[in-house]
Amino acid sequence: MRTLFQLAATILLITAATTQAQITNPDKLVAPPPRNPVLPRPQAEADLQWLWQYATPAPIGDKAALEADARFPALLRDNLKAPQAMWGIGVPLSDAARIFLAGQGAAVSTDNRHLTLTGCVVDHCAQRGLLWIDLGERNPLLVFAALRWNEQTRAADEPNAPFTLWLFPSRTIDPHQLPAALRQSLAAFTAACPSSTITSTIVVDPDGIPHVLGSLESGVQPALCNPSTGPKL
Repeated sequence: MRTLFQLAATILLITAATTQAQITNPDKLVAPPPRNPVLPRPQAEADLQWLWQYATPAPIGDKAALEADARFPALLRDNLKAPQAMWGIGVPLSDAARIFLAGQGAAVSTDNRHLTLTGCVVDHCAQRGLLWIDLGERNPLLVFAALRWNEQTRAADEPNAPFTLWLFPSRTIDPHQLPAALRQSLAAFTAACPSSTITSTIVVDPDGIPHVLGSLESGVQPALCNPSTGPKL
């Protein structure tokens, strides 16, 4: 684990960038009309409503069609820009996310606000990925979560094999106050298969700064999945 934390600490590509909104048309300085309360879902400022179509049919949606949509790679590139070192130095985070989401999984919405996409690394499905999106905010929050096997010790298919839960939010959030809905999704994600061990959770800011949390602090149980049986989703 010391090696893993040292790896996290080497994420030195801190490229903080600030974007200032500009008003291009003074005529638009009027309050928008109130949202129709009968609409099934809140409208986001970013046009991500196209994602909802892939949460059907229940219960697992159409994950393959979502990943085949040409807008999906752009969604990851636009929102997952943090430097990462948990899956190869120099690999863009958006590319790592696609690898962790490529295998068996689901596209699910349970509350008309949050969409979750699950998957795993093809041919090594013990290492799993989750994309969590809050579409109820004007600026939707995306969080990519990766269950990364700690290769220095036990093999991934051994009992109590250690894993680290990595979280990459699309914007800076308080790592010690994760959104309740995100914590619930993480709890369900990591409880999908019980056996191995999550040793820690690392939240990486968009500028690359890592924050090491205890697993319980992030809302997950230390028990993780048994790769011999695989996840339920």
